Amino acid sequence: MGRHKPSGSKAGGNSKVDRLADLRYLISNLDGIRAFRRMRTEKIENAFKRINAAPTWGAIKSDVERIVYLPNTIPGLLRLAKIAAILKMLFPTSIILVILALLIRMGIIPIDIPRALFVALLVFSPVVIVAFVLTDFTIRRKVIKYETEHPDLHSEEREHIKAVIQELITKLSKEIKSSGEDPSNYRMRLFYKDYERLVIIKECKEKALGIFKKQYSTYIATPS
Repeated sequence: MGRHKPSGSKAGGNSKVDRLADLRYLISNLDGIRAFRRMRTEKIENAFKRINAAPTWGAIKSDVERIVYLPNTIPGLLRLAKIAAILKMLFPTSIILVILALLIRMGIIPIDIPRALFVALLVFSPVVIVAFVLTDFTIRRKVIKYETEHPDLHSEEREHIKAVIQELITKLSKEIKSSGEDPSNYRMRLFYKDYERLVIIKECKEKALGIFKKQYSTYIATPS
């Protein structure tokens, strides 16, 4: 959404649309970081550079990194993160082993292997997946618990990020109007609704696994 190419549009017009899409991308992802959703910062930095706003990124880079790298400061979490990374790396191998076991079972690969080894090959992938899911869940619960116990955690950094988000929303709104774009092409799902120059279209009650209600909502919004 946002990076469309209207028929007959000129290169300059496409560049403008790409700039609007970058603004939308930055708003959505910085809002997520403000809500302690973490991601790699390289793409954010590149988007700031594309819209010629590198100094703005420089002003909040340390704030963003303190939030993104928060889990590294929580006792015991680095060890769990390393285990999760290893399990994730084992995904392709585990799938190959399951396929190998099935091909042997079907007689496509004429190899005799002990039944115990066949069963081990067959269950390796599910074991890896379950172990990863449980480890990832444990990491998330520990982070949530830590954040809940420290409600004012990085409040100053989050305020700095909020101010930049508001600046970007204002820019996006003005540039959408000046370029004649349709604001509905730049919908965003946000964790906060305390910004100006936004129209909140819908409040979404978030659910875990599509069943269990979470303690927060998200908001579908467009620039006004």
